[in-house]
Amino acid sequence: MEKVEKMDKFFVASQWLIRFVWANLIWMFLIIIGLGVFGFMPATAALFTVTRKWSQKEIDIAIWPTAWNAYKKAFLETNIAGLCFVAILGFLYIDLRIVFATMNGLASSLLYFFLFFLFGMTILALVNYFSVYAHFIYPLRGYIIQSFLLAFTSWKTSLLLIAGFGVAAYLIAQFPALLLFISGVLPAYWVMKVNLIRFQRMQAKMTAQPAQDMA
Repeated sequence: MEKVEKMDKFFVASQWLIRFVWANLIWMFLIIIGLGVFGFMPATAALFTVTRKWSQKEIDIAIWPTAWNAYKKAFLETNIAGLCFVAILGFLYIDLRIVFATMNGLASSLLYFFLFFLFGMTILALVNYFSVYAHFIYPLRGYIIQSFLLAFTSWKTSLLLIAGFGVAAYLIAQFPALLLFISGVLPAYWVMKVNLIRFQRMQAKMTAQPAQDMA
């Protein structure tokens, strides 16, 4: 009996490994066919679409059709959003360089750390963008605003995401071969899993509010 249970666990683990590797390879392929720069945003949105379904217990989805359809749908909109994030990050980076090169004293140090904080939170908002895009239906501006709100208003979620990225980075540093197989899908699955809990709470509050108003 114990041997059968071990075999079952091994089978489940091997199935998840195959899913992760296949999804990661598809993600990399979609980035490549988008010429890298234009492929990253829609490919990552497609990857989050897959991991969202996994997080909602839709385990046996066809990964390639799901990712490919999401990629085509997201190509233009996510690239526009990507340009917005690049513009914000570029502006903050230039400000950081100016402050570092030309200013000194306590005020400049405080300003430098404040700008660095905003830079980091913008990167976190970019990470959140993909899970927001995969889960909700908003106009372009709504996705970006919600991503920033999620980064600034949910510190517990943000810390969990940072911790997960730290673990993934450590694993890849220790085993560089993993870069090819889980570099995208492992962080995406973790971000989607963590943020989905937050999304469900948000939706529960939105559902409860009209009921309270009617009462």
